[in-house]
Amino acid sequence: MPARREEPSLFGHSPLDRAMEIVAPAPVSPASARIAAELGPRVRLGTSSWSFPGWRGFVYAQRAPTSEIASQGLAAYAHQPLHATVGLDRAFYETPSVETLRSLAAQVPTNFRFMVKAHQACTRPFLQLDGSTLGDVAAARLHGAGNSRFLDAAWATDAVVGPIVEGLGSVCGPILFQFAHLPVGKGEAIASEGALLDRLDAFLAKLPKGPRYAVEFRNDAMLRGASCGQFVQVLRTHAAIPGIGLIPSMPSAARQAIALREAGLDPSRQPVLLVRWLLGHGLGYEEARGIYEPFDRLAAPDVAVRHEIAALVAACQSSGGEAFVIVNNKAEGSAPRSIPPLAESIQAALAKAHHTPEPMPS
Repeated sequence: MPARREEPSLFGHSPLDRAMEIVAPAPVSPASARIAAELGPRVRLGTSSWSFPGWRGFVYAQRAPTSEIASQGLAAYAHQPLHATVGLDRAFYETPSVETLRSLAAQVPTNFRFMVKAHQACTRPFLQLDGSTLGDVAAARLHGAGNSRFLDAAWATDAVVGPIVEGLGSVCGPILFQFAHLPVGKGEAIASEGALLDRLDAFLAKLPKGPRYAVEFRNDAMLRGASCGQFVQVLRTHAAIPGIGLIPSMPSAARQAIALREAGLDPSRQPVLLVRWLLGHGLGYEEARGIYEPFDRLAAPDVAVRHEIAALVAACQSSGGEAFVIVNNKAEGSAPRSIPPLAESIQAALAKAHHTPEPMPS
């Protein structure tokens, strides 16, 4: 096993040990262990959540009890050498209690990090008829009920950031504020991209200092012209990072990085890089789910996307940063099956960068 992974204690009394007694890990691939060791601790690859029975046999032991994977499977997931992070996606719908977060933190090694999605109430301006922020943003907009918690820093501090930081402690990684595609323009609740970014600026200014905050937009206008320049300025002011979310309605990883770089912030030269590979091949979430479930095979490899992500990670490593890459099952069919070839692509990109001679001074 590479040095950065931790073995269960000899006496088997830790929460990590007890969890792996309930949901045992699949055998570790020597190739994965070798690549993880070579990539080092600043390359953090992981998946969006971990509670998928279809992963038995290559993440979990073949006979791991499916009913226990969600609550006890994280330790086995984190035992796999290439899994150095995980997306805590369920926090988008309900922030887990401090006790729940502490129990999750106890199931992972001390060098593991969680990428946590902030509750969607922070980033959705409208409520559904039942008063929740669940469901489709466009449908909620039709009801016309405003969400008082939208970009409310006081609520986010008390109900979101506070519990996450207290519960996860030292294994807390980036906290991501993900915005759905929002209607912007005359007659809308958000009059312009600039107005939204002004509110984001005020929001970030009032959040507690210390956590690493990330912001991911689904409006591609945020990556164009003056809006992109303002977005970059907001991020720089508050030491926040852009979340590069890969879905069909947004530009590619390379194009997002270029837009941000041209506006004055190179995402691969920040202390932390965050890329989330969520969807591929022009599919929507439900369409991809129907095709790929039970998420046990690499059904639709996308080498081009893999290489774009690898290039960003290699650049991040060259500048001394820490790279988080979260892969969803709906990107290629099985997130943990995507990670080994992605790691190999990163390894190749790093080797190429190390062997590329510096340009001669003019």
